[in-house]
Amino acid sequence: MTAADITTVQDTHAPAKRESRGEAVLFLVAALLLVVAVFNTVAFGLAGLSMTALALVPVCYFMILWITVGK
Repeated sequence: MTAADITTVQDTHAPAKRESRGEAVLFLVAALLLVVAVFNTVAFGLAGLSMTALALVPVCYFMILWITVGK
């Protein structure tokens, strides 16, 4: 067996997967929410941070239920 035969045999890898568009959108939404939280904290102090946290309580509750159910 020659070196060329070995490289031909080993070069049967599956093509590289691309990241799905859905994951990229979710990461962008998460980054946007983080930027909004930082902006509110810098602009309005503790009140801005607490209002952001209060607004995200239903979102967190829904996500915990969604993960628990597994759908």
